[in-house]
Amino acid sequence: MVTSRLRDPDRPCVLPGDPSWLHEVRYLEEKVLRVVAAAASVAAFRFDEDRYVLSVGVLEGAASVIGRLAAEMEEPADDEREGIRVLFLPGWELDYLWQVLTVFRRAQAGEPEAADLRELLDGIGEGQGRTVEQITEDVQRVAAMLMLDIPAVCMLTAAALHPLGLPPGHTGLPPDADAVREAYEQVRAGWAAAGVR
Repeated sequence: MVTSRLRDPDRPCVLPGDPSWLHEVRYLEEKVLRVVAAAASVAAFRFDEDRYVLSVGVLEGAASVIGRLAAEMEEPADDEREGIRVLFLPGWELDYLWQVLTVFRRAQAGEPEAADLRELLDGIGEGQGRTVEQITEDVQRVAAMLMLDIPAVCMLTAAALHPLGLPPGHTGLPPDADAVREAYEQVRAGWAAAGVR
């Protein structure tokens, strides 16, 4: 298990030790989110800030989350047998992904306020061999993996961090091995629901 060095940890994310799931969605950073951010920046320069619904900051923030996540996942895991990585991400960064997902869903649904975004995503998708629906699904996969919010995530996080020492005021024995195995199976089911095996 590996812990993250990201600053201002806020929310534990338990991810597969094998980063192959991330390779499938890595294109979102440079080839989708930063392209939409650039278009939003041009629109804002022309006093049309709402053209692509999302602000440049939100789009750049979401792109940065994926980029930093990819950088974290490139480092080899301490123990490949464990099959998981525990990372900590600030909640406000995860909110960027949530905002992007919400607006991409609106564009996918054909809402008039997101028509320009839909048109832009159509063009981006053609270049990537992806539809707007597939792009939105990929954003949803990343968000679902990072925002998996079940008690099993806390159990695995505690098991991963216990050997490193507990913060002041927290005491206790390491989690029971059977409980950790059960938590791992629950998390794997969550990953499967997000489309990651």
